[in-house]
Amino acid sequence: MGYRIIRNYRKMPPTKFHTLVQRVAAALSDKTKFPDSFWEGRLALFQAFLAAVLKHDAVHNQSIMGNRLLIMERDELQRQLVIYLEQIALHLEMAAISKPEVFSASGFDLSRDKRGHGRGKGVNAALSAVQSEQEGGEGGTSS
Repeated sequence: MGYRIIRNYRKMPPTKFHTLVQRVAAALSDKTKFPDSFWEGRLALFQAFLAAVLKHDAVHNQSIMGNRLLIMERDELQRQLVIYLEQIALHLEMAAISKPEVFSASGFDLSRDKRGHGRGKGVNAALSAVQSEQEGGEGGTSS
């Protein structure tokens, strides 16, 4: 079973979003797990993301005091970071096809892929009845 990135960051409150962004930035900055070669042509995206994270951190910490202008700036930065996170999540999903361990090292919230829905008791009983009927019919004709 594989993993998926939960895109819950789209509607997170500011403090939880700040925590998630800091965790993802720290995880993705680990050069042993995500070298520059991992980012291929997306190094500029990653660097812009890190710059926005630093600015968001400063504005978030100052906006706690209740300054309305800083709160508006923080919300605008959060919208920009959501766009960056979407692009990074897509890149990680593509990379995870060949390297599934990328997900666990990414810092994103993850969920496991679920199996298909199980059959209900009624479906199982009907299948058992059909199978026993077929076995009973086959047994009488083969003698």
